[in-house]
Amino acid sequence: MYVSRAVESIRADPIEGESVALALTTTDDADPETVAAAVEDRGGTVERHLQFDDLAVSVPHDRVDAICDIDGLAAVETTDAIAITTTDATDEDVEFDG
Repeated sequence: MYVSRAVESIRADPIEGESVALALTTTDDADPETVAAAVEDRGGTVERHLQFDDLAVSVPHDRVDAICDIDGLAAVETTDAIAITTTDATDEDVEFDG
């Protein structure tokens, strides 16, 4: 599984009280609802279901390591590392509260 350098940095040195927006790329055989349930079980919040059964989630820094251990993930990146577009193809940035 690919984990971006930014995510690895958060895993190594989480900041108490901070959250991060992550893009979770699922494997071809993963059930996105099972992955979403695992995110919530580990303290994250599913913000959006993306194309190709991927997920945009928000996670407290101290829970990022647990998110990376979820079965069915091909990649974990911060959302600022990828382009997320809506069905209207706007240029809006994706930001989550947290």
